[in-house]
Amino acid sequence: MKKPALLAAKLAVSLALLGYLLSTTDLAATSGRVRRGDPLLLGAAAALYALILALSTWRWRLLLEAQGYDAPLGRLSASYLVATFFNNFLPSNIGGDIVRVRDSSQITGSTTASVAVVAVDRILGFGALYFLAVVAFVSGGPVLRELAGARALIGGLGIVFLMLAYIFFRPGTARGLMAASGLARIPWARAKFEVVQAAVHVYREELPAVFTAFGASVALQSVVVCYFYTVAQSLRIPLSMSACFLMVPLNILIQTVPISFNGWGVRESVFILYFKQVGLPKESALAFSLVGAGLIVLLSLSGAVVWTSRGAGEAPSTT
Repeated sequence: MKKPALLAAKLAVSLALLGYLLSTTDLAATSGRVRRGDPLLLGAAAALYALILALSTWRWRLLLEAQGYDAPLGRLSASYLVATFFNNFLPSNIGGDIVRVRDSSQITGSTTASVAVVAVDRILGFGALYFLAVVAFVSGGPVLRELAGARALIGGLGIVFLMLAYIFFRPGTARGLMAASGLARIPWARAKFEVVQAAVHVYREELPAVFTAFGASVALQSVVVCYFYTVAQSLRIPLSMSACFLMVPLNILIQTVPISFNGWGVRESVFILYFKQVGLPKESALAFSLVGAGLIVLLSLSGAVVWTSRGAGEAPSTT
């Protein structure tokens, strides 16, 4: 009963936020801005989205090959398309990760090892978002540095990433935490931990591959920012590139808090707040957010085609 209740709560939050925002925004101005959008620039945004998928798949392949697995790019690309589809149509990104874990376990021969690879892939992605946000925060003007919650988010996540780096570069730390928590006394937990530890050990020995994957993550997240910047330009919204490089990563990081259905409502609320702080109207923020996210949802339907054509079976469950 917990899963349906949690999903209902997330849907309620998203619908309540969207309902409030739509009822307090000039919808005529919002729709007018969308109708006057430049279709060529929207096409360019779609091309950038394709590049995002390509870089994401390549990063995943790098991490698998660092573990010694032969990972065909075409096979991973198909899996990533399906995962992206589920990410957008299931109530969390966990569904997409389950697809990738299931598919890559056919390569690794171990579900736990595949979980470790996907987890590292995720951490590198969030780390790259954080890196871009820090650079934009430091190099931005005083207005950008005063974006709501920017200092707290950057400071708090800085502590989290420093802890992760400490655990990664200091062998034995994770084992000590396992022992302290008592999980080391549970046979199945200890067995899975050893598999994950083995994967992490390989990455410690293959640091050039990890740094390359992180570089790919920075490039990937930069393209994500450029995607949203192109959407803004297509809607003739005078949003600066420097503002975009801070707003978009911060917003994506905020959306990782699982309080809404795939960030809907939260994403729009944050963009409206940020746009107001840089002197842009509410209707522009709403159009920017809805078109940017809506285009991604539309393009992710290609994953449904791949999924049905290969007979992937049951949709993954989420928590």
